[in-house]
Amino acid sequence: MTPLSPKIGVEIAGIDLSQPLDEATFAEIRRLLNEHSLIAIRGQNLSEAEHVAFARRFGQLQIHVLKQFLTTPYPELYVLSNKREAGKPIGNHKEGWNWHSDLSYLEVPCLGSVLYAREVPPVGADTLFSSMEAAWEALDAETKAKIRPLKCVHSYSGYYAKAFADRTPLTEEQRAATPDVVHPLVRTHPETGRLSLYVGEDVVKEVVGLEPEESAALLARLNRHATSDEFSHRHVWRQGDVIIWDNRCTMHKATPYDDVAYTRVMHRATICGTERPF
Repeated sequence: MTPLSPKIGVEIAGIDLSQPLDEATFAEIRRLLNEHSLIAIRGQNLSEAEHVAFARRFGQLQIHVLKQFLTTPYPELYVLSNKREAGKPIGNHKEGWNWHSDLSYLEVPCLGSVLYAREVPPVGADTLFSSMEAAWEALDAETKAKIRPLKCVHSYSGYYAKAFADRTPLTEEQRAATPDVVHPLVRTHPETGRLSLYVGEDVVKEVVGLEPEESAALLARLNRHATSDEFSHRHVWRQGDVIIWDNRCTMHKATPYDDVAYTRVMHRATICGTERPF
């Protein structure tokens, strides 16, 4: 086991995820996820079925609302890619190029994500991860007391309209499946009891009860703080990498690459949450 950064993440070796893991090995992965929030396992060679089978060990898997990007035989796999086949995109391109926690806009957000690199560019397309627990712990006592009782509106429709303004808008069915929700600005990890910030760019629309200017200023301040290098790790992808992260206490952000010269294909399995943030 090798730390990825001082505040978040470990890399573990000697595991073949294409084979069923014994209970003790999987329990250790769960323990490490709770302790470090982010796990990297390199050098994997997974079929789509094996990816789904491993991710399902963590719990029920989420089916993404953008069904046009569920282009494998397994609807549990959300495809992130700039690749096109028969003139149509096989995945969502430029998804997640903002700091966020996956599916925070659901009433019961997801527990975590298992992202597998099938094809990666030789340069660019890194993913940044940040520890929201470390960010919370580093705040001064006055700020902690001020923000501890606050709640925020998370809006997928607001994010989509901003991030994908050049695309066809969400359908009525998709909008109905993702209404705005309210979550605490500071959430408690249901397994460890640790506190973390629960912020993000674009998806987190506003702080409930604050005037728009004050809300925007507070969110901007907390996002800057939470995503500083002190709490972050930059993952440089290699083909065959599997990254597992806990969305209840982390944020992440994709970074650009030359999408004309290179192709990127990533498959994400998303683990359903079991409780509303508290």
